[in-house]
Amino acid sequence: MTETAESKAARPFQAVLFDWDGTLADSTRGMMAAMQFAYKQHTGRIFPRNMEEFRQISPMRLAESTARYAGPHAAEVAASYLWYYTHEGYRSTCLYPGVRALLEELRRRGYPLAVVTNTGPERLSTDLRHLELSALLTVTVTSQDTAERKPHPAPLWKAREKLIAAGLIAAETPMEALAYVGDHPGDMAAAHAAGMAAIAAFWGGIFPPESVLAERPEHWVHQPAELLVLFP
Repeated sequence: MTETAESKAARPFQAVLFDWDGTLADSTRGMMAAMQFAYKQHTGRIFPRNMEEFRQISPMRLAESTARYAGPHAAEVAASYLWYYTHEGYRSTCLYPGVRALLEELRRRGYPLAVVTNTGPERLSTDLRHLELSALLTVTVTSQDTAERKPHPAPLWKAREKLIAAGLIAAETPMEALAYVGDHPGDMAAAHAAGMAAIAAFWGGIFPPESVLAERPEHWVHQPAELLVLFP
């Protein structure tokens, strides 16, 4: 079906931005294994020991979490984490059920797609190659693109800049015409601070739904296919 200017103008949103870990990618096992390998190798202890500790550090950038928890071994732990994940840990990362079909259908409907994540480019690139998503997710914002991390809005502002530079949205596209889908309270806070619609994704199950809902997302969904109602 050919999209007309009238049908595009009638859309509530012009592009869809996604968080990565816990939203599109089920990467917990790979990340946990890489962290435990790196901390054990350089600090002699297993960290994170459980999901509670994982939840505390997973929203952080790697340099931030290792500086806080690895002390003088921060640089070594970060390097070993990246080495392990990009050589071994990525193998256990997969897409949540229904995510690939969702992304393909959104692209078929004409929506530009982007990933905005606090993770680094090495990890994200490894995952995109492994999951064969590079052609679907051509615009990405990682930890190296902005000085600030989510929940600061700067990464989402950067995504809009990249979408415009790639010719995927018009330069005059307002922030409110973009939607951000994530699984963490910080994702919702970042979207609101950026002027975007915040959509909570609950299928990953990493963070308690009540903590995400406390940030008052405009929409929330329990399965990927439910998002299609919002993007006609």
